[in-house]
Amino acid sequence: MSEQASKAILMAAQESAIDRKIPDGPFDAIIVGGSFAGLAAATQLRGFRVLLIDQRPIGTHQTSTCAIPLATAQATGTLCAIQEVHGYAVIHTAGREYRYKLNEPYVTLDYYAFCQAMLAQTDVELWLAKATGYENGVVSTTRGSASASFVIDASGWQSLVRKGPSRDIPRLGYGVETELPVRLPLSPGLHFYFENRIVRSGYAWVFPCGARVRIGVCSMDRDVRLGPVLDIFLDLFGLQRGVTHGGPMPVALRQPSDGPGGKLFAVGDACGQCMPLWAEGIRQAIYFSMACGQAVASALDGPISADEARKRYATLVRRKAGFHTLLLYLQGMVALMPDGVRRVVLAIMAWPPLARCLISIYLHGGGWVQSGKTTRRRLRIAQPHNS
Repeated sequence: MSEQASKAILMAAQESAIDRKIPDGPFDAIIVGGSFAGLAAATQLRGFRVLLIDQRPIGTHQTSTCAIPLATAQATGTLCAIQEVHGYAVIHTAGREYRYKLNEPYVTLDYYAFCQAMLAQTDVELWLAKATGYENGVVSTTRGSASASFVIDASGWQSLVRKGPSRDIPRLGYGVETELPVRLPLSPGLHFYFENRIVRSGYAWVFPCGARVRIGVCSMDRDVRLGPVLDIFLDLFGLQRGVTHGGPMPVALRQPSDGPGGKLFAVGDACGQCMPLWAEGIRQAIYFSMACGQAVASALDGPISADEARKRYATLVRRKAGFHTLLLYLQGMVALMPDGVRRVVLAIMAWPPLARCLISIYLHGGGWVQSGKTTRRRLRIAQPHNS
């Protein structure tokens, strides 16, 4: 059976799920958003009555470049989605290339396969509908309303409670990417281009993924039109863009919950958990969402109260907020650096002992899920006294 035929069957199965009679009574939890954050939270809530709401079939609306640490793919049971393993990050600036051996290999993923592998580890009820509003545990959708003891907002940068266009949000980046069926003659690794001649206040990238390659650009300057920038970057390789995907990248943290007595938790882009400087968001979405899901599961089971669940999750977000703020400052500094100064800094950072130290700080400062730490309610990141 072809890959397209398999996808069609799975999409039809998801479509049929929404035709079932809506059961009476509230859910234990509602998750709005069926991408990395929402699915990660759902894996921690098996055994409870959970409703997952997304306006598109799961895995059919990619916006990310889809790269995570190999250990996170192992921990989340998504090895089947790996397209290529990368042992190096390669940074280009001022016409030079600097290679950094990664402490933990990263992998590029097939988005659809990843989402389906995560969905298979849940027992959610699925509504294919658009969430249109939220108030006190009740989510309004184009299919009607549903209520729950807890609501996890994994709906992306707009979030359930935000109103207004993306350009009203401070510290918001934008990215656009195309995926092409070619292999470029580049050294192995994930390639990043911090070149002022390509894009200021941002970077471009080339991520090999098996027989294909993902090429994109991002900018923290909201006045830049990224389509022409991407075309110029592609022209360096003699390529033209195909179908593109991408969107806003919120890099400023938001409130992780709606406060004492509330029922809403925010995860992933809805909480602004995309990392500044590198615009890495999947690793953090999985990390924080699993912690959130475990806190909610503990409250539903009874060992802790709803307020304690909010406190645990908020404590984790606050503990990582300092590193997030540091990266925001570095993001501004890098944007102002002339290419020559950037080249000197990267050359110093390429010294292997220093590179290993900095990569370790980056991984642990932002948080990441590792193998052997994903059992429900035993994931260490759910506990406020652990790091």
